[in-house]
Amino acid sequence: MPPPNKKSVTAAPKVDGNTFLRFLLSYEDYLILMLLLFSLGLLGGLIGFIYTRPTFSSTALLRVNQFVDSSRTAEGGGRSIDYHLMRSILLELGSGRMVLEASKSLGLADESTSYNNLRESLVPAVRIGILDSTHIELGIVGFTPRVVRELPAALAETYEAVRVRQRIDFREKAIKRYVDEISVVRAKVSAQLDTQLKFEEESALASAQIELERLSNVPVELVRMRYRLGEMDRVNNILNDQKSVLGEVGMLALLTSLPADTASADPLSSGTIVRNSGTSTAPFTFSSPTKTPQSTQVVVQPDMVEGLEPWQDLEKKKRTLEEKMRLTRTKFLEDHPEMIKMNEELREVTSALNLELEVARKSFSLEYARTKESIKTLEEKLPDYHKATKSFDEKKMGYDLMKKGQLAWDKAYEELSKQIEGLQFGGDGAAVDIEFRGFIEVRSEIPISPSKSKLAMMGCMLGIGLAGGIPYLFRRFSTSVSDLNEFEVSLGIPGIGLVPLTDPKILEDINRSPTVGATTPNALLENFRLIRSSIILNKGPKGDMRVMMVTSARPGEGKTTVAVNTAWAFSSLGERTLVIDCDLRRGRVHKVAGIVNHPGMTDLLTGAATIEQCIQKSPADNLWLIPRGAVVPGTTELLNTAVFSNILEKLKGAFDRIVLDTPPVLGLSETAFLQNHADGVVLVVKSDSTPRKDVEDAFFALQKLGAHFYGFVLNRVDFTKRANHYYYYYYSSSYYDSNWETEEEAKEPPTKKASPFAS
Repeated sequence: MPPPNKKSVTAAPKVDGNTFLRFLLSYEDYLILMLLLFSLGLLGGLIGFIYTRPTFSSTALLRVNQFVDSSRTAEGGGRSIDYHLMRSILLELGSGRMVLEASKSLGLADESTSYNNLRESLVPAVRIGILDSTHIELGIVGFTPRVVRELPAALAETYEAVRVRQRIDFREKAIKRYVDEISVVRAKVSAQLDTQLKFEEESALASAQIELERLSNVPVELVRMRYRLGEMDRVNNILNDQKSVLGEVGMLALLTSLPADTASADPLSSGTIVRNSGTSTAPFTFSSPTKTPQSTQVVVQPDMVEGLEPWQDLEKKKRTLEEKMRLTRTKFLEDHPEMIKMNEELREVTSALNLELEVARKSFSLEYARTKESIKTLEEKLPDYHKATKSFDEKKMGYDLMKKGQLAWDKAYEELSKQIEGLQFGGDGAAVDIEFRGFIEVRSEIPISPSKSKLAMMGCMLGIGLAGGIPYLFRRFSTSVSDLNEFEVSLGIPGIGLVPLTDPKILEDINRSPTVGATTPNALLENFRLIRSSIILNKGPKGDMRVMMVTSARPGEGKTTVAVNTAWAFSSLGERTLVIDCDLRRGRVHKVAGIVNHPGMTDLLTGAATIEQCIQKSPADNLWLIPRGAVVPGTTELLNTAVFSNILEKLKGAFDRIVLDTPPVLGLSETAFLQNHADGVVLVVKSDSTPRKDVEDAFFALQKLGAHFYGFVLNRVDFTKRANHYYYYYYSSSYYDSNWETEEEAKEPPTKKASPFAS
């Protein structure tokens, strides 16, 4: 039967009742350990109950009353408790010092007792929380009933006594200190006022402020004028570079593109005198006696500033005349009176445009000169502006510092006055009273700890956790092979049989009858018949099933026992079966079969004996064996030569089935080349012993060399375990379970039969 395909092998098994039962039975080996661990968990709970100190608790209700003075009530101050005040009360009420004082008042502690000692011996915990704006919940945990019954009220009384004592001491000390400080502050305030008046007189702060306001627009005007001069330079550059391209209209548009200087307090108008540098084209100039020789003054004429906008109308009129002339030329000649009239009008309009251009150029030139002069004037004023700014800032800074000092002394005087006023009433502006209102809950009879039910539950949980967790870890990290189906999935080859854990004497008694055997239970033999059937049904790629190899991953797996019993199963069918011991180092076929070890395979390979001399007949029918022979160094290499191949070919002609008992795969080289002579391989795995990795390494090592696997046999399976007995029950049916008594048969002494080569 071919091995199952990968898809069918790796299909996830269905989870049903049988699977769950088998899972539970798989932990049978750990039953005693699980019971011990569960008992250990219960013991831990019992120890905790015995050695845990009993603890009691109580929860009390405290009310916080705040008494506000009449002045604060008149100002609108209510009687609600401030949140921060409540927090401070909680911190102080639950402090170690307060708990220790209350314990001393009850006689539970003396002067030598520390708070840490108190926590260890009497009061392990004090819990405080806010219920609402006027109520506090006080929880006490103690080791004695008296502590939880008496300490809450004592704590409230102690808090009141300590607060009263603190207020009285604080008021007396604080009032004396504040009175001394307020005298010093009053003198400082008076001296500060005198210094302020003197500073104002000497520093002339008002004059500096007026001067700064007068010059405050200098930086802004300077930036604006520089920007305007840059724009005018840009217009000049365009006029000079593109004069021939722009024409009269373009130059007029460019000259009038700059917006008017609306921010200037002195707009350009007739009669205005403008200083100009260099040569001027103005109609009238004269030298200024106060400026440099290069600077001249220009009187703005009406023709320089008037008519800045009419050019647009003239340009429109010119375009209209030109269009009209174009249409008229289609009717009249150039010397026609109508054409002469329109030419005359066009000349007048053009002349007017030229005049407007001249006016615009003169106006632009004068505006350019005035802008440069304004920049120069503003730059001259800029140092004065900086000087005024610095002077004012210095004086203002000194005045502000003096003013802040004055304000600080005034505020200090006011605060000290308020402090003294508040101390006359309660020392902190209000009087707070803590009132004990009674208990919410008291556990002074039955301790809250240790709890029998909780410890019992914790002990059970601990026991269950230990009993389930540790065996699970043992099983989870176990590397041995114990589950046939699970290992089928891992290797991808079928499990062809199981061999129960049996007395080796019974397994090695192979000189049995074909049906029942001498002392071997028939149910045990049925397992080897099942292995035989699986091998027959699983044909290899070579087609021939005559030679099979039985091996294992490591020594001690039971491969020799499986090999000879499987050979017996084939011989019981009437097949002439031969077992060859190919483990030339530690082979034990002769011990299992009860034959002599000489001559054997080593003698046959070295030529010291013939095949007929080495083959020994078993008392069982149709079963022959070739033992190992004496251990001869170097003979293992002959298994990989033509000598062994020739021997095997001769044996194939005489036997129907040949079983090769080979050495283990790992660590030895013989099995690697012996599998080339076999039609299929049976891998023997010792249950609950062989590491899974060793079996997988052996399997993949042979698979890489092209070995065909009939499957693997799980050896020495302990059927006394309920998990194995339940799961593998179909391997040993109830029919055989009731037939474990041996059937007596007449045993005749074995007759010596001729060698199979005799014919």
